[in-house]
Amino acid sequence: MIYFLVTTSMYNNCPIRKNQYINGINKLKDVIDIMNIENNKIIIIENNGNRNTFLNYLDCEVYYTNNNSLPTYNYGYKELQDVLDCIEHYNINDSDFIVKMTGRYILEEDSEFMKEIKNINETKYDCVIKYGNPLYLVNYKMRDCITGLIGMKCYYIKKIEKPKGMEHVEFMWGDVTYLINDNKIHIVNNVGINVCPMSNTYYLI
Repeated sequence: MIYFLVTTSMYNNCPIRKNQYINGINKLKDVIDIMNIENNKIIIIENNGNRNTFLNYLDCEVYYTNNNSLPTYNYGYKELQDVLDCIEHYNINDSDFIVKMTGRYILEEDSEFMKEIKNINETKYDCVIKYGNPLYLVNYKMRDCITGLIGMKCYYIKKIEKPKGMEHVEFMWGDVTYLINDNKIHIVNNVGINVCPMSNTYYLI
């Protein structure tokens, strides 16, 4: 099974963020249909408590946590906890493949990353990834990586360590790939997703 875990955090009823999530999640559904990716399940994770939100009407499973109230300013820590809690809640198997996507990011229809995910059951990769950061992408293994769209066997995600203080959670995801044989990691040349880290201005990576 391929699980698409889409992370969201809807606070203060921000209309910009609401529209971003609607666009990002609907585009994910479209790309999955266009590429005919089978045997998959989308789970939207929202971390401001169980309640009725617009997410419930996007025709996906929605899992609510309270992790935005954790006593830390490290949003990556909260997001990682959301993912781990979701894995536990849905009893996702170690052998299942998980795609973690930031909900307000928007896929391209010809996303190279998603093309690899479509064939993951044949290629048997344990990880599909892009190393570096949005402003400096690389094609070799390193600590930093793109976590706005990343794929990994559940077994390895459960081994990711929590960041300490304001440590970048991207380094934690990158570190766990050193447990994976290089021939089981596929590094994409281009991710094929429009990102807007720390802003509302999108650009393609």
